[in-house]
Amino acid sequence: MTYLSGLLGLLAIAMLVALAALTVRHDRAIRRDAPGSSAEGHPQGTSLMSRHES
Repeated sequence: MTYLSGLLGLLAIAMLVALAALTVRHDRAIRRDAPGSSAEGHPQGTSLMSRHES
């Protein structure tokens, strides 16, 4: 019975670690795909403030 409870404890810890790793991966994927999170989505020179009068 002691071995079984020890194995169940290790299994519970392994499941918690796996869930935490999946949560971090999911959060990073959401942040990477979020609109406005990177500068490549905004072309240069499209706003009024970036135009240069010569």
